[in-house]
Amino acid sequence: MKKTIATLMLSGVVVFAGVTPAVASTYPAPGNEQGTVSDGTIDRGESITFSGTGYFPGEIVNITFEKKGGPKGTAPANFSVVADSKGTISTSITFENAGNYLIAATGATSGNVRSARVSVNNGNHGRGNNGNGKGGSNLVSVSSVTDAGTTAAPANTAAEPGLVAWGLVGAGVLAAGAASVVVARRRASIPAPK
Repeated sequence: MKKTIATLMLSGVVVFAGVTPAVASTYPAPGNEQGTVSDGTIDRGESITFSGTGYFPGEIVNITFEKKGGPKGTAPANFSVVADSKGTISTSITFENAGNYLIAATGATSGNVRSARVSVNNGNHGRGNNGNGKGGSNLVSVSSVTDAGTTAAPANTAAEPGLVAWGLVGAGVLAAGAASVVVARRRASIPAPK
């Protein structure tokens, strides 16, 4: 009987302790770790659609731009959008100045970042003068679907439902083992009838 009780208690401790590190670990945020653009190479004045997933539903997502190369000019102004009920964003962006742009979308709550690159030509969709006076493009072509970099962000540390359930099972087994020990000790302390 004592061996059974000890085995029950040990199994409860093992199950319960096995859940604790799993809950404390970090897990990558679900979804596409890249942003997507409807077209990776456009002309000045044209628009693209930028999309991303993996945000909290209703989360504010800040859209920022980094311009690299090309003629003088500024990037579009930073702005914010709100993720839909599935944690997805999609927004139209117009580029008035030629250059290479990195678009980054950062979740205000989750910290998740999705990014993509866009090359904006000075005109004629890469066939004309690109601002360098030589008639050719000095911009690097990127994928028309995605050319993104994943930026390190805080990972999702929420416990999964299965882990919580196993934790509760472990706690239940531990409590049952403790109760069995108490009952066994009480029985042992009661003298046997003569």
